[in-house]
Amino acid sequence: MVNTGKAGLGRFVYSFAVISDTHVNPDEDRCNSPFPVNARANRRFRFVVADINRREVDFVVHLGDLLHPVPETGELFAQAAEAYRAIVSDLTMPIHVLPGNHDIGDTPISGGPASPTTPKMIEAWEKEFGAQYHSFEKGGVRFLLLNAQLINSGLHDEADQRRWVDNELAAAQGQRVMLMLHHPAYLCYPDELDHYDNTDQPGRGWLLGLLEKHGIEAMFSGHAHNFWYDRYSETDYYLAPATSFVRQDYSEMLRAIPPEGSEFGRNDAAKLGYFLVSVYENGHVTKFVRTNGAELAPGEKPTGDLQPLAPDPRENTRPLIGFDLRKNWAEISEVPPSGGLDEFDRKPVRNDYHLLALQEMGIRDVRLPLHDLLDPVRRARIGLLKHLGFRITLFGYSIPENHLNLIASVADNLFDWEITLNWRDVEGSVDALSKAYEKTGLPIYISRMRTKEDIKADGTYFHVINHGFDTQDRHQIEILATLPNSCGLAGAVFRLGNTEPVADRLEAADRVVTPHGLKASVHLRVAGDNPAIPHRDDDATNARVLEAMGTSAMLKNTRVFCDTLADVDRGYFVRNGAINRYNNPRPLLETVRARHVGNK
Repeated sequence: MVNTGKAGLGRFVYSFAVISDTHVNPDEDRCNSPFPVNARANRRFRFVVADINRREVDFVVHLGDLLHPVPETGELFAQAAEAYRAIVSDLTMPIHVLPGNHDIGDTPISGGPASPTTPKMIEAWEKEFGAQYHSFEKGGVRFLLLNAQLINSGLHDEADQRRWVDNELAAAQGQRVMLMLHHPAYLCYPDELDHYDNTDQPGRGWLLGLLEKHGIEAMFSGHAHNFWYDRYSETDYYLAPATSFVRQDYSEMLRAIPPEGSEFGRNDAAKLGYFLVSVYENGHVTKFVRTNGAELAPGEKPTGDLQPLAPDPRENTRPLIGFDLRKNWAEISEVPPSGGLDEFDRKPVRNDYHLLALQEMGIRDVRLPLHDLLDPVRRARIGLLKHLGFRITLFGYSIPENHLNLIASVADNLFDWEITLNWRDVEGSVDALSKAYEKTGLPIYISRMRTKEDIKADGTYFHVINHGFDTQDRHQIEILATLPNSCGLAGAVFRLGNTEPVADRLEAADRVVTPHGLKASVHLRVAGDNPAIPHRDDDATNARVLEAMGTSAMLKNTRVFCDTLADVDRGYFVRNGAINRYNNPRPLLETVRARHVGNK
């Protein structure tokens, strides 16, 4: 296990798995659903069980929707429960379960056909699976597993559960607590309007009040079959993907037609999987294990190597590359009334799959444009990025004197600042740079705007923007080094073009800055030099990024940023990145992850 003392996590204690929405059917080929993919649920769950068995996991928590047939189906429900037990009997560690809406009835909702929880449904659950809510303790952490479907039900059991929760939390004073339930409190905003996939008021207020009052460390929910992360008060709030199928209404988050053969997003298999949570003495980290819809038939064993997981940003004390976040990494979309589960209003959701990809790769360093500070939604989430272990570099053109107070207000969440200037303006900008450094305290890297003379177009007119020093610009670096200390100068930004030799340029940049006590921030371009020619050669990009990571591991004063996290499939400089327009992994993601795994 990696030594994470520098990240503040302390000693590793144990790991556990979190799975959700297995939607087990009565048998392998029968499902009371109109969607073909639902018939794959048992085989996909069986693979998850086998995959968890191959990892160092102490126990499993299931967040509900164990079964697909609801209690009202009677015999089908009982048969599905038997099938579930047959699959889970192969687990080599304990599993703790709680009920979802398919298992014990829906949360109360007006304007919809779903049947709310009843005493009879509770009885059916308890007959098959035991207590509808319970707790247990492991390694100094108390786990509370709730029946979310009771919230707002008005049943006697709701009041009983509330009293039980109060007693549990009172007994856990001074102890770490994690809360587990099926139905999310909210998806996007704590004060969003009520809809099918969140918890209506007043129950939501009660639930969020628990987090604030008791300092709950983490809350895990399922139900919506997609990944989201938020932080409410001091609580890390995770929404777990499913193991079975994706809720296709949330494909509205994607700026692309759902993948071919994905049943319009329901079988977008790359989004399926489970969480692996590592508990440390001073916190925890949560990683996503993508199963990609892998299946196992009864009696079949998994083949191939176990997918290794990269260190979390907080665990990665030796990051080898960072990424530009050029696209909106916290984009809010509106899911329109679908006629499926909501019909009378739109529901807002945030696309957190960019965040997930960064975590999967073990990325620690990211670049954000100044615009992200100007947008209140993204500005609010920058603190979350820091909490998750990211080091955030702000970048922009010139010195925005009218925004210095804003930058200073969030400077504690930023790592440093890359400022691009016209070279002729650098020496004349000493006062402005000094003011910026005095206001924000952020170390500053200078990048120079490149002119038309720097661009060799062979007679073709390119109206494009390029910036960054070249390794031949030794004289200019010497001038930078003479700037007064009041400027807060930490280093220089270098541009590494798509066709330039990677290792040679990185080593040269390091040699240029080191004698002057400066650092180099090198921008590795996946984009080509010609904006009209696409670059979709994944093998070539992988090779260049691997070379960059291998070289940066040996350099003390040079860091590297890759310019493409998400595909650019339109506009200028079309190229492939680490995730495609469905926000699913490309080969580059696997390449970076594997290299960071090997760098533990």
